[in-house]
Amino acid sequence: MAFDELDSTNAALVRMVEQGTGVEEGLLLWAKTQTAGRGRHGRTWVSPPGNVYASILLAAPENKTTAPEIGFLAAVAVVDTIQDLPRHNTAPPVLNCKWPNDVLLEGQKVSGILPEMVTSPDGRSWVVLGIGINLESIPVEGASYPPTALILHHIDTSPEHTLTVLCRAIDFWLNRWRTEGFAVIRAAWLERGPQYGAAVSVGLTDGPVTGTFAGLDADGALLLDSAAGRRRIVAGDVLFGTP
Repeated sequence: MAFDELDSTNAALVRMVEQGTGVEEGLLLWAKTQTAGRGRHGRTWVSPPGNVYASILLAAPENKTTAPEIGFLAAVAVVDTIQDLPRHNTAPPVLNCKWPNDVLLEGQKVSGILPEMVTSPDGRSWVVLGIGINLESIPVEGASYPPTALILHHIDTSPEHTLTVLCRAIDFWLNRWRTEGFAVIRAAWLERGPQYGAAVSVGLTDGPVTGTFAGLDADGALLLDSAAGRRRIVAGDVLFGTP
């Protein structure tokens, strides 16, 4: 379903589920612009026209504790999507997954991903998977990772075409996740993730911790080697390349 404007594609899709509207897996909401787009922790997602703002409805897994794994498979799908878009005679861009749910292009943020759980009146559990991809330049001040856009890297595409490629990629990785488990997603994410040993800083509720990237645990937790030893990070704001 396409809209000229929504407050937030995630919020709109959550409302549809909660109101018992006849929803089914694969329902896609796409808006040309958002008036109240949001990212993780309630942060504002600046949403001018020309970019991808979309949310996809997916049936939640029976084991709801594994639902956050969908964010990892979505990041892999976004990387694959951008790699598959046409370029103007340039080398492939350097793309990396950033823990847990972002994608970086040449070290700058090009995509954000927001999975949210919601329950319909009939008791079914769903995941609303929100994805934003910057096709055109956007002004954002004070961001931890400066934003970038595909057009700045000689990738000229439209929201419609990008969504078509993205949906194919999500379908591919979703099927693999459901049939093969998280291990295949974890491996794909690590192939597209930061280098082992990369400097990393994580903002935690009790203060920042620094160290080096040591991979992902079996459940997707960030592994960080610090002066105090190896730590498992399950939530926090991550900055790579920060000594």
